[in-house]
Amino acid sequence: MMPDPAHVIRASLITRSIKCGKPNCRCANGEGHQSLYLSSYYNGKTQLDSVPKAYKDKVSQCIKDYEDTTELLAELSCINLELFRRREIDL
Repeated sequence: MMPDPAHVIRASLITRSIKCGKPNCRCANGEGHQSLYLSSYYNGKTQLDSVPKAYKDKVSQCIKDYEDTTELLAELSCINLELFRRREIDL
């Protein structure tokens, strides 16, 4: 079944560790503060959008829906190509 197009996002979730610069912060001598970002590439540019922790599961599902949609379209294309080769498709 095709996922709802309203919930399809072509992107990746990434985690970044950033040091805040405060000398007494725990990140100064160790691992930085971890933040979740949505990385997308459109119009020749990579963009990063901050993702609140509460949105992580929903955003992950939107990315999975994109992957599922892409897979379904590839399968449909293969079927239609075979039907075209047999001249069993009306274009």
